[in-house]
Amino acid sequence: MKKNWMKRGIALLMVLAMALSVVSCGSQGAGSGAQSSTGSVSSQQEQDKVITLKDQAGRTVTLDHPAETLVSCYYITTYATIALGVSDRVIGLEKKADTRPIYQMAAPQLLEQEQVGTMKEFNVEAVAALKPELVLMPKKLAEHADALTDLGIQVLVVNPESQEQMEEMLTLIAKACGVEEKADELLKYYDEQENQLADLLKDEKAPRVYLGGNSSYLTTAPGAMYQSDLIRLAGGVNVAEDMEGDYWTEVSYETILAADPEVIILPSKADYTVEDVLGDAQLQGVTAVKNGAVYQMPNTIEEWDSPIPSGILGVLWMASVLHGDVYTAEEFKQDVTAFYNDFYGFEVDADLI
Repeated sequence: MKKNWMKRGIALLMVLAMALSVVSCGSQGAGSGAQSSTGSVSSQQEQDKVITLKDQAGRTVTLDHPAETLVSCYYITTYATIALGVSDRVIGLEKKADTRPIYQMAAPQLLEQEQVGTMKEFNVEAVAALKPELVLMPKKLAEHADALTDLGIQVLVVNPESQEQMEEMLTLIAKACGVEEKADELLKYYDEQENQLADLLKDEKAPRVYLGGNSSYLTTAPGAMYQSDLIRLAGGVNVAEDMEGDYWTEVSYETILAADPEVIILPSKADYTVEDVLGDAQLQGVTAVKNGAVYQMPNTIEEWDSPIPSGILGVLWMASVLHGDVYTAEEFKQDVTAFYNDFYGFEVDADLI
């Protein structure tokens, strides 16, 4: 009996040892599984942070995180960084920054940053030396994009040649910088203003409008340019709507006379004056000239005739010129003041409007 009892005791101890061994292995397995799961979660989180965009040149742009340092090669993208609240991330920008009043008003630190060239003289080496996480570049400079990406610098190419493309540009830059809500606020504002304006102008006759180019009033904006959208949204008809091309197009005096615009608009940065147009002997037969309906867009804050975040103010200004009976100059001034206060964070001097 004693011998059998001992055998049963030994057998019981062996069973207990095996059970403990299984529990121990299970614990280790659970620990290993937890580590594996944690690693998987961490990896997934890293993947979730990756930002992948298709820019306006059809290129794929990938960022591991929202860009914290930017180089803007184009005043339009620099303006966008101000509107989106990320101008403090700009470490390099286009030349002639001191000619842009809005920089001094809303983001004076930009005037202290490295200037990397112009549309005609772009300095790839200067951009590379700054080592930005992202370069904002117009399509006209896209030939330089590969040189920068080969150096490990991501480039977002933009092409804001219509109101829709300008809004897409804002959305792309906002996503690249992790400030999508700012772009959403701007786009909502555009929609609201355009809808309100359309309602105001629904019973108004749309006048024929001719928009001169920057260098000469014998160039104009065809239908494919942003400026044509500006005229349309303001309740006018672009007399050059059906012209081919996507940039300032040369025209003859005969073309202007045949189109016979009721209103002639000069861009904000025109190299000529209203008086030049009114005094041109070859334009005296044009309705706009006969009636003195020749105006220059304001240029004391920003170029509102350009595809920039505040371009909606160009639409509103033109509406106040074309349809001042339903949208007055005083209402326009109030809208300008509110826009810069809400989106740029500063009070506009009323004398500048």
